[in-house]
Amino acid sequence: MSIGIKAKWVIAFDGQENRLLRDGVVIIEGQRIEFVGKNYTGKIDRWIEAPTHVVTAGFICTHTHASSAPKDKSFIDDTGAPSLYMSSLGENLSALGKSIKPEDYHVFAKYSMAELLRSGCTTMLEIGMVGTLGAETAVKYIDEVGMRAVEGEGISDGRWVRHQEANFMTVWDDPEKGLKQLEKAEKFIKKYDGEANGRLIGALYPSTVDQVSMGLQKAVREKADELKCPVSVHAGQWVVEFQNMIRMYKKTPIEFLHHTGLLRDDLVIGHGWALAGHPLLAYPPVQGTNDYELLAKSGATVSHDPLVFIKRGNKMHSHSKYLAHGINVSIGCDTSPQDMLNEMRMASYTSKLADWSCFSGSAREIFNSATLGGATAIGRDDLGKIAKGCLADLTIINMETINNVPCRDPVKNIVNASSRSDVDYVIVNGEIIVENGKLLTIDEEELVKQVQKTTEGVWNRIPENHYLKQHSDEVSPQSFKPWD
Repeated sequence: MSIGIKAKWVIAFDGQENRLLRDGVVIIEGQRIEFVGKNYTGKIDRWIEAPTHVVTAGFICTHTHASSAPKDKSFIDDTGAPSLYMSSLGENLSALGKSIKPEDYHVFAKYSMAELLRSGCTTMLEIGMVGTLGAETAVKYIDEVGMRAVEGEGISDGRWVRHQEANFMTVWDDPEKGLKQLEKAEKFIKKYDGEANGRLIGALYPSTVDQVSMGLQKAVREKADELKCPVSVHAGQWVVEFQNMIRMYKKTPIEFLHHTGLLRDDLVIGHGWALAGHPLLAYPPVQGTNDYELLAKSGATVSHDPLVFIKRGNKMHSHSKYLAHGINVSIGCDTSPQDMLNEMRMASYTSKLADWSCFSGSAREIFNSATLGGATAIGRDDLGKIAKGCLADLTIINMETINNVPCRDPVKNIVNASSRSDVDYVIVNGEIIVENGKLLTIDEEELVKQVQKTTEGVWNRIPENHYLKQHSDEVSPQSFKPWD
């Protein structure tokens, strides 16, 4: 099927960079973009008239936990553990995670994909669905919902264990455990890569830099080189991890990834804010081997997922600084709401605050990170841009809404003003998934009811799984006292 789009603006790629095309036309033939320009006289099966809209490449979310993230909303806000530098890891998130029943993951996974699509996101690098739903079901849901997804099995040979009140340490399991998981991950890629009409991209997911041993990281590197697939790991994500890596190896998390060989251009680092020199760490960078230089030389990507850290009173220092060092930076949604427009805005504002500069975190930088940066992260030259031959993953956003008027620069408005309600169309692989703001592949009304009921059950089970047996209102107090 051919689809033609006539729009007020098209953010098109000229072969070198994004450009703003006024009164543009985009033609889709099958799964790919056939034409980008001003006029088109060929025959088209369907025209989409977008006279007040901007057409962009679909946003690429490079970090999300679809089958578990929705539990965070309304719970981890305004709460954390001061003894863990305000992080919720090891405290609230652990109790929440243990309170999820197997059937809950199915509801959350569908909801997360719906959230992302409604925010103009067409591709997600997702961590967790395969492990919680099973490979076959995870791929089935991705196929049904219509999303493009980077997926894989989790790999680790260590785990965090609480010693005393707030001392989290890594305890190592049998080394064979991790190697068996790596073997399972390889089988997943060989079986499912290219499934869902080409929308499934297989990847390797070593869990966290401090729960994957040196030997296992080297084995993952060897396997990634063989399979030529993306790799993603959590690293530089909290102060405790950074301190423990220094104690265990006398290396920062980034230095350790470099040491094991995992730090290469196919690696996506989830979070990556805890670099030597960050104010929270009190650990200076070393000239010649500092984290920024290592990242830049490696070609690895840092997935900037700002919202989850803003909630903890923390931020990357800064988006623009990473780019200035030559580091590829993408955007992700680690927590709910899983909304790429919101994450882009937060990425911009936190960068400005970190640098005390209105020029930091510019709309141009952030938009490019959410599109071109994401495509580079997962090794795909045919995604993240509007150009002939690229896959037809597109988002059409109305610029004449209560949110977006007045508009003279649609890129600045996308980053600073747009919301999910402004997203009228989302096209993935040449298929319309969102039309007139309505998701076509899921019954949203029924899904909303399921998510509310499911998450109330999770919150009610908190006392059974919290290490201090606290109930949900003790862990995450209500904003106002009840008035019965």
